[in-house]
Amino acid sequence: MSAFISYIDSRDELRAFCNSIRSSQWIAIDTEFVRDKTYFPKFCLLQIATPEVAACIDPIRIDDLQPVADLLFDPSVTKVFHAARQDLEIFFHRFQAVPAPIFDTQVAAPLIGLPEQIGYANLVSTMLGIELNKEHTRTDWTQRPLSPAQLEYAANDVTYLASLYPKIREQLDGLGRTAWLADDFAMLEHPALYENRPADAWERIGGLDRLRPEQFALAVRLAAWRETTAQESDLPRNWILRDDALLEIAQKKPASREALQSLRGIEPRLVQRYGEALIAAVRTQDDRTPAPLQPHRAQRRSAETEAILDAMSALVRLRCIEHTINPTVIAGRKDLEEALETPAEARIMQGWRRALAGNDIQAFLEGSKALRVVNHKLAAEDRD
Repeated sequence: MSAFISYIDSRDELRAFCNSIRSSQWIAIDTEFVRDKTYFPKFCLLQIATPEVAACIDPIRIDDLQPVADLLFDPSVTKVFHAARQDLEIFFHRFQAVPAPIFDTQVAAPLIGLPEQIGYANLVSTMLGIELNKEHTRTDWTQRPLSPAQLEYAANDVTYLASLYPKIREQLDGLGRTAWLADDFAMLEHPALYENRPADAWERIGGLDRLRPEQFALAVRLAAWRETTAQESDLPRNWILRDDALLEIAQKKPASREALQSLRGIEPRLVQRYGEALIAAVRTQDDRTPAPLQPHRAQRRSAETEAILDAMSALVRLRCIEHTINPTVIAGRKDLEEALETPAEARIMQGWRRALAGNDIQAFLEGSKALRVVNHKLAAEDRD
């Protein structure tokens, strides 16, 4: 590492550091946090680096992070992350806004021939030939003081990121693919991505497809209650009510504390603390028309539909061969099914995937593009 690393735990030091990198066109950023006992992530450490300097900033000891906010929300400074979503969630909850513009090296990696969802350590190893020390992977970042070894471990997450970013940008620019990422990054910058709306909480629960409509409607209501309760108490949602217990209540619809207590997976502690609220949810739901929401139930597809999906897959593979990209990075079978059924929501119809293959898939489904074999090779051609 060539960057000079400092530990900052006072506002004056923070202001001086942020002023020293104010002219940077980009900065590498990472965070350390814990959330095993809370609903909201507890912000424990902020790492920032340029090619010349790096700092571990202590948000536990510094209440006023305005100098950092000035950098994060400066539109002239690109914020570089690896797997940005959790870091951006930290900033959203701290500042009620999402930093922009951003660059995510994990999102960019597949466009230079690396695996989708590549981990940071593997990316550093592949591109820089450096094996990262994993000794402090399970550090409790709430504890103080942090040791020099812990701070070095944390700083590595941005010092090497500052070395990776120019290399990745150079390869993307050489391939003409930098612009492909604009939509992906714009999606990560959207505040709605980090708003856990109670009304949408049911979407995280598996097994809803086994419920009848009135049971499903109750599960939706219970999920919203659980999410609101978890947020207000700042406790993990499964500490309030586990998914399996939520589904059991939705199926059995207990109307009394005794009936609730008799259900599988329902502990006395849960009945004591939340019994009345859960029974009220059941009774209220019984008095209402079931919500017009239905879980998606998989249907058996016809042989003709499967053949169309096979042709779509062949078109994706063809485009990936041309661009030397692994087809699984573009679209799996489920992605193609989604493109066939609800194209506006399909992953292949978003961002760079749309530019690479999604537009061709749409043209194929509309009948304006066809697959042919020319000189023993597959080709996609526009139809007259």
